Amino acid sequence: MSILFRLPLIFLASISLSNLALAESETGHTEHQSEKRQSVTTLSPAIRTLLTQEMNSIQKTMTEILPLLVSGEWRQVSELAAKIAGGHIMKQKLSAEQAQELMTTLPQGFKDLDNNFHNSASMMSHVAKQGHIELVAFYYYRLTELCITCHAKYAQHRFPNLFLVPKEHSHGKQQQTQKHNH
Repeated sequence: MSILFRLPLIFLASISLSNLALAESETGHTEHQSEKRQSVTTLSPAIRTLLTQEMNSIQKTMTEILPLLVSGEWRQVSELAAKIAGGHIMKQKLSAEQAQELMTTLPQGFKDLDNNFHNSASMMSHVAKQGHIELVAFYYYRLTELCITCHAKYAQHRFPNLFLVPKEHSHGKQQQTQKHNH
């Protein structure tokens, strides 16, 4: 099968597995409930505005990447992924007091997801320069997965229909062992 036909299959397969991956990433009710109380709603209005601006910028760039990805426009994909990787509006516009509030208010899980997100964007930029189609598609999926995880954990007020299934409630093992007849 040619690479042109494999990319959409890889992309669709990765999206269909996101629920399974998200369910497996959940560590338990106690940690989830504790971090949920530390959502972005506890940030000051000024920082929440900056965070919203950053999220809107990321959404716009992710939307621009997809048609370039499926068209093989690797240079442009690389540039946009690098923009996401380095585009920390939060770091660029914060006063010292706001930076301190951000670091003390947000839970470590949020900070870890943010770091993983920007690292994945950097990797996407790198592999796009080299034209590695499967890896570019993987990192696009990974960025999407990290967005979903963060929104479900820390922005439930904005995305009430988005939630993670705790690991002990997951049907992941059943899904993995089911046989599919084609």
